[in-house]
Amino acid sequence: GRDLPERRDARLVYFRMLEQARNPALFGQGRFADDYDGRIDAIALHFAVMMERLQDDGEDGKILNQAMFDEMKDDFEIALREQAIGDTGVKKRIKPMIGHFYDRLKAYTDALSSEKPRESLAGALQGEGREVFAEKLADYAIAWLVSLKSLPLKKITSGRFYFPEL
Repeated sequence: GRDLPERRDARLVYFRMLEQARNPALFGQGRFADDYDGRIDAIALHFAVMMERLQDDGEDGKILNQAMFDEMKDDFEIALREQAIGDTGVKKRIKPMIGHFYDRLKAYTDALSSEKPRESLAGALQGEGREVFAEKLADYAIAWLVSLKSLPLKKITSGRFYFPEL
């Protein structure tokens, strides 16, 4: 199924988001931790914003969301295999990674769909010593969502979307 049109579109969108989620400005003291959990937090934030945008596209948005998740899961598995982890080890490690992703994704999507998305998202992003960063990141996510909402789906699936300054 990797050659289906929705998988090709999802791959392009996913890898654009992944590249942004690896931006060094997201990591360090007072920011996301530079480890698996922190990287998953960063990609979950980008997924949450994109998912919020794709809700506007009904069934096409749902199909793209699922295909992006499939791309992410494949990417996680490849990353683990590149560390010379075998099938059994991949299965053991992928489950908590996906669980952490879902936990963060739920927190971020709930925040984005709340009555006060900026404040709720800043609260969901807070961690030990991350208060200032959480507010800045909430502003970034809301600005990106506004930008995405101004674009037709075709532009998004062709990768012609941009991220605000961090």
